[in-house]
Amino acid sequence: MTESVGLSVGATNLAAVAVGRAAVTRPAVLTRERGPEFTDFVDRVGDPVGLVAADGSTHRAEAVLTEALRALRAAVPAGGHTGISHPAHWQDRQVDALRAALAAAPELRTAPLFSDAGTALTALADNPGLPARGVVVLCDFGGTGTSITVADAANGYQPIAPTVRHLELSGALIDQMVLTQVLAGVPGAVDAAGTSAIGSLTKLRMACRAAKEQLSGAAVASVAVDLPGHRTQVRITRDELDAVLRAPLTDFLAVLQDTLQRSGIRPAELVAVASVGGGARIPAVTAALSERFRAPVVTMPQPELAAAIGAGIRAARGPADDGATAMAPLAAMAAPVGDPAMSSTFRALAWSQDADEVPDPEPFVVDNPIPPRPEVHFTDGEEPAAEPDPWYRRPALLLGTGAAVVLAGCVAAVVFVMRTDQAQTPAPQTTTATATANPATQSAAPSEPTPAQVPAPATEAPEQTRTVTRQAPVTQEPPQPSTETPAPETTSAAPPPAPSPEPTTEAPVTQPPFIPTIPTIPPIPTIPGLPPFIPQPGQALPH
Repeated sequence: MTESVGLSVGATNLAAVAVGRAAVTRPAVLTRERGPEFTDFVDRVGDPVGLVAADGSTHRAEAVLTEALRALRAAVPAGGHTGISHPAHWQDRQVDALRAALAAAPELRTAPLFSDAGTALTALADNPGLPARGVVVLCDFGGTGTSITVADAANGYQPIAPTVRHLELSGALIDQMVLTQVLAGVPGAVDAAGTSAIGSLTKLRMACRAAKEQLSGAAVASVAVDLPGHRTQVRITRDELDAVLRAPLTDFLAVLQDTLQRSGIRPAELVAVASVGGGARIPAVTAALSERFRAPVVTMPQPELAAAIGAGIRAARGPADDGATAMAPLAAMAAPVGDPAMSSTFRALAWSQDADEVPDPEPFVVDNPIPPRPEVHFTDGEEPAAEPDPWYRRPALLLGTGAAVVLAGCVAAVVFVMRTDQAQTPAPQTTTATATANPATQSAAPSEPTPAQVPAPATEAPEQTRTVTRQAPVTQEPPQPSTETPAPETTSAAPPPAPSPEPTTEAPVTQPPFIPTIPTIPPIPTIPGLPPFIPQPGQALPH
């Protein structure tokens, strides 16, 4: 393969790679030799409002980015071809603005532009390798957000749908969470809002970023805290980093799942998850992706350089692979944007204060290299033999058992009711009354016949005898018998003898359980001269 150089544009970092030889990564900050520095110009590319420097001069963001790429290209060994990758979530106007600015730079006017999603997949396909068929989803964990791109491996890893940008998981937010964790471990109150702590907090934030990167390969990191009134060391572990990442990582996995569903991708069609960017180094990110989607997670030892490496590989292959992002012919190119006098201003723009010397190429060496995650192969195991259904899941057995239980319960209930009715049915009381011309005698059979309860027969001559039902009267104190004895009356003729009462047969009575005993009604004394007639309840008095 012909030697080539790849350049990548990121919101927080710019990278240059001489494929197979050396790599350089610089923050997206450009400093003039005698003037102010420019920051945040990557996100301003395509903005018609220019950047205003401290000296009052105005500069277009794409022109500042072009000058930064020129200085970065000079920092690596020269190669035959140069390719440049831009963020995949950029709009067309931003890509066109950068292409027009590159046309004004002699070193970069022939450099093709590629989407960093395509170049990252190209680098991963080259090493360690990607499946040749199926759907591959690329997750680019950047400094200001995470990009999701769904690609078709059989079609040269072309995107199936537009790139989705998720801003709730980024390197800057992780740095802020680590900084909050460190400040919580500082003893005493820390005035983070004071102006005197601005410089110290900036240095502490950089130390937290270094600790985050250190925790990608170590279990513990120490952060030096140097704030007004506080100077100490705060220890932070990987478990604590995983704890602060849990919530934003869960939200990102939900967004990734939703993106696949909206793209019409079924779980069986997903053959791999590609992970690039600085956040791909975090072990918790790789573990969460593998656990959620049950697919191999493919990354590389330097995932933050994947886009630049892929740009160099595609530039070496020639214009056949440029696709829709290829450079247009120079004859049709519009005139460079900006004032011609402005070009002299950028001649002194560089990261170094010494503009005459070009820094030596940095060796392509990475401290504490982390081996890539081994490729996971999922094989379909033998289907386990179907276990017989347990007895409680067999409907016929359940129905038979239930019917037997119900039948036994019904039989038991019928037997119980019959025995209860036989034991609790009281014998009926029989009252016999005879209506004759002769005097009649009423006879009743009490439930518990005692000598005291049987009243003496009363003899009278009513015209009619009535049968009534006795009710228990309210117990009352009997009146005191009169002590005066009236004079007996003499009758001229003796009354006819009372006929003897007819015998009655009393039916045997079965005493029910727990029947209270009715108290005995005391006899009413006989008043001389009046017949001993005791009216029954409900019976009219004789006239």
